Amino acid sequence: MLRTALLCLALGLARAQPQPFPCPAACRCPLRDAVQCSGSSVEGIPALGLPTNLTHILLYHMTSGTLQSNSFSGMTVLKRLLITDSGISAIALGTFDDLINLKTLRLSRNKITSLHVNLLEKMVLLEQLYLDHNALQILNQGMFQKLVNLQELFLNNNLLTFLPTYLFTNLGNLRVLDVSENNLTYLANRLLETQTKLEKLLVGSNNLLGIYWGVLDGLGALTELQLHRNRLYLIPRGAFDKLSNLRSLTLSENRLRDLPHELFLRTRSLTFLTLSENPLRRLPPVIFGELTGLQELWLNGTNIQTLPDSIFRNLSRLQVLGVTENPLLSSLPKGAFRGLGELRVLALHSNHLGSLPDGLLQGLDRLREVSLRNNSLQTLPSTLFSNLSNLQQVHLGHNQLHNLPGDLFDALPALTKVQGLEHNPWLCDCDLWPFVEWYQRNRNLSLQTEVPRCSAPGQLENTPLFGLTANNLSCPVTESPAPQSSSEVFSLRVPASLSPGLAKVPTIPFPALPQVPPSFSPGLAKVPASPSTTLPLGSPSPSPGLPSCSLPFKGLAFSPTTPEPWVWAQLVAKGKRENHSLFWGLYLLLLAIQAIITVIIVVAMIKIGRLFKLLIREGVFF
Repeated sequence: MLRTALLCLALGLARAQPQPFPCPAACRCPLRDAVQCSGSSVEGIPALGLPTNLTHILLYHMTSGTLQSNSFSGMTVLKRLLITDSGISAIALGTFDDLINLKTLRLSRNKITSLHVNLLEKMVLLEQLYLDHNALQILNQGMFQKLVNLQELFLNNNLLTFLPTYLFTNLGNLRVLDVSENNLTYLANRLLETQTKLEKLLVGSNNLLGIYWGVLDGLGALTELQLHRNRLYLIPRGAFDKLSNLRSLTLSENRLRDLPHELFLRTRSLTFLTLSENPLRRLPPVIFGELTGLQELWLNGTNIQTLPDSIFRNLSRLQVLGVTENPLLSSLPKGAFRGLGELRVLALHSNHLGSLPDGLLQGLDRLREVSLRNNSLQTLPSTLFSNLSNLQQVHLGHNQLHNLPGDLFDALPALTKVQGLEHNPWLCDCDLWPFVEWYQRNRNLSLQTEVPRCSAPGQLENTPLFGLTANNLSCPVTESPAPQSSSEVFSLRVPASLSPGLAKVPTIPFPALPQVPPSFSPGLAKVPASPSTTLPLGSPSPSPGLPSCSLPFKGLAFSPTTPEPWVWAQLVAKGKRENHSLFWGLYLLLLAIQAIITVIIVVAMIKIGRLFKLLIREGVFF
């Protein structure tokens, strides 16, 4: 019914007016000089009593039979004749002899098995001929020799096994030729040599095994070539070189294992190219020329294992690139997509990629969408999306992602959607926390029915990422190495006479401190390193000569094992970052101890001086 409505609309080019003839009882006459009939017998068309001054006739859903020679007698002004979706099995010779002004003949969706060689010879003005969706098995070589004005010929969806070499010789004005959905095994070398005006050649869904060299050379005006769904295993080098106006080429679903070098070197007008569903093992390093017009390229379903470096460098205006469903594609070179500055969509899903090189997407400044789903990716480089200011959508579902850098998406101001986070085995440890923080801040970018959950460790399994906190993540603990040199130890020497009990304090090793600048204490940096022990903080002083005190910070350590009359003191660093407040506290404590010792020495010297003065007066030394 939709097809009928569209046809009526086409017929409506004629202005609707009251009918100049009585409309047949079994038909409808909605437009001037036009009639639509259905349900009648094909052989009974003469009995309908159709007027001879009609310009448009549509007959559909007729019962099966043979179209009689007097079906359209006297209709010399008829322009369009359409007999579709009926059971026409044969057409009698002379049926169309009076249709000398016919422009369009449509016999689609019938059961026609053959046509007489002279059936169409009187229709020299014919421009459109539809013989599609029938059961034609063979065409006589002279079938179309009188149709010098024919522009569109549709032979698709028949049972044709070959086309005679000179079948189209007189069709110099042909613009569209559709022979798809047949059983053709080859195209004769001179079959298309006169079709210099041909714009569309549709040969898809046949059994072509190859293309003869030069068979396409005369098609300089060709803009669309469909060769998909054949059995092509070989394309000669230079097969498309003469197609300077070719814009669309489909080579998908064939048996191509290799492609010749420079196959597309001269097809500079191409805008669409698909090589999908071929068992391609590799691509030659140089296959594309300066295809500045190519906008869409598909390489899906092949056996390629990688891509040559910079293979797309000449495709400067490519906007859509699909390299998907390649089960052997496991790696990509860093420069695989170099030169694609205008790329908008990059599809890399359903491959076997285990990792991606850093800088893979560098230079893709116009990229808006990238799909990496259904691969084997475990993580992504932190700078993978750097400088992609136009990127809007990222698809990461069904990978093996257990971790992602927390700043992976930070430099993407246009980002609106991150899909597929839920279909990955996230390892919820402290390394994942930066990404968890990003996810919790940007959950609006990943609004899915399912939410990403932890797969490990066991105690967090099935926990949603949005419910994690830094405290419940399982972080591996790493031990700090012992000090190896004097630059790793901060020391304090205390007189043994002032604190003899320090030698009994047990030894506990602690992480080393950064080297103390010489400006603080020139003597400290020269003290050799030795094991350290911790003085219990807040306990009474072990020396009876010193007052009891407690330290306001943790981490003061003393070592009694050195042969010097001094002992070590070492600040213990907690966590992963240096605690400078403890360092300054220790420094101030050292200054206080040094001041106390200085006061004691000064007081002792004063007392000794007075004692000597007294002894001299009493003459003890004389």
